[in-house]
Amino acid sequence: MSRKDTFLEKMNEALSWELAGIVQYMNHATMLTGTEKSHLEDFFEDASEEALDHSQIVGHKISALGGVPTVEPARIRQAADPEGMLKAALKLEREALQTYEEALEYADAANKGTAFWLEDHISEEQEHVDELILLTKEVSFGEQDLPTGASQTG
Repeated sequence: MSRKDTFLEKMNEALSWELAGIVQYMNHATMLTGTEKSHLEDFFEDASEEALDHSQIVGHKISALGGVPTVEPARIRQAADPEGMLKAALKLEREALQTYEEALEYADAANKGTAFWLEDHISEEQEHVDELILLTKEVSFGEQDLPTGASQTG
């Protein structure tokens, strides 16, 4: 398989994650209940719309390089509670990020503009992962970094 074919394959994998994001995030926005509904509904609706925008861009890039954009979404995860929805979102974003990073390894087979776009897009995807890490509380601070008790001022 040529580097270009591998690049197109990776871009189609990335497209499949974007397609999954459209469905997964919209599903989560519609299933929210309780006190989390008001702020997480907008979060998931915005994420679904962003995934749609990304899928269009990726699809155009695949087509411009002579490939056929996939219509098959990647794994769609459902959850019934906000915590599960955020964890499902984090898994999706991590898998999408990994796929984009793998595509970057073969971007030289495309063109410089696509490679530059991909680098910027990876940065954006990393921001999504970082935000979801904070929202899911999947961050840990070392004990040496945290003060024990309230700080006292003199």
